[in-house]
Amino acid sequence: MDSLSQALLGASTFALVQHKHIGKSSLVIGALAGTLPDLDVLLAPFFHEVAFITVHRSFSHSILFAILGSLFFGYLAHKMTRFRYRLKDWTWAFFLAFFTHSLLDWCTTYGTKMLCPFHGHLFSINSIHVIEPIYTAILLLGVGLFFFKSMTIPQRDKVLRYTLAFSTLYLCWTFVSKGMANRQFVKEIQARNITYEKMLVSPTPFNTLLWNGIIKTKQGYYFGSYSLLDSREHIDLQFVKSDNEWLPEIQKFKRGRQYLEFTQDFPLVQVDQNMVKIYAIKFGPVNYFGKPEFVYPLCIPLDGTATQAFKIDCDQQKGGPVKDYQQLLKRIKGI
Repeated sequence: MDSLSQALLGASTFALVQHKHIGKSSLVIGALAGTLPDLDVLLAPFFHEVAFITVHRSFSHSILFAILGSLFFGYLAHKMTRFRYRLKDWTWAFFLAFFTHSLLDWCTTYGTKMLCPFHGHLFSINSIHVIEPIYTAILLLGVGLFFFKSMTIPQRDKVLRYTLAFSTLYLCWTFVSKGMANRQFVKEIQARNITYEKMLVSPTPFNTLLWNGIIKTKQGYYFGSYSLLDSREHIDLQFVKSDNEWLPEIQKFKRGRQYLEFTQDFPLVQVDQNMVKIYAIKFGPVNYFGKPEFVYPLCIPLDGTATQAFKIDCDQQKGGPVKDYQQLLKRIKGI
């Protein structure tokens, strides 16, 4: 999830435990704690760009880090405040800030290694986009009221509880919305008699109404989008062939295996001129009408597959995860 949402969630959860003791300072400490797991981005210069995508959201987002980090920072805060407040309160507050960060990232599409270092599986529920303004606004409203308005301890406690309750309810709504979209994609597949291996339904930016459907077959993928406001009788599915015969060759190399792991078994392989390009299509296309378009592929020259030749192409799309925001708005409206 975006850093602002994580900071607000960390502030809310931390303050829920410690606001009675340290007041508004609990929001600041909680916001810093809620952001801390994402500081693994500072490690990027020390890794190959392909290797780094397996490092981000790994140990710093794990259950083990939440436990060890809360014990360390809990004791540190307990000592810095000269043992005036209970150690278990400090520890519990830090644990909530760290662990809810991982849980929120689990709901997104990127993938979170919650069992690291014991297991490298990427957990992702794909129920909310990393940029979701309504969820962020709920947290911002609660934290803002707490910080700027003078309130008694019971009033602050009530604000925090309502903030976390309504934000959690909104997360629950995303599961309902995704389930409705998933049902429509299944109906469309059955109506077309498409033989497929697996399907992924993933969120689109800035909303919880429009969903991408990615249907994997032996030859390639069907892509489509469905909005809960759709006026269409059928989902428009576009097929894109994948040159999967290159996968065994790519898997011979460590960088290739790392990127394929990141795609979570949804790699789109295409040969373009003298380059093999692999797209992590789990995020869906950047456009919503016509032939699907994708960005940020792993590029491998056909004339050599040395480790240094593996490169992620970041030049195609500079404006973010959406090519045309007017197209996105049309599809959300069901047009």
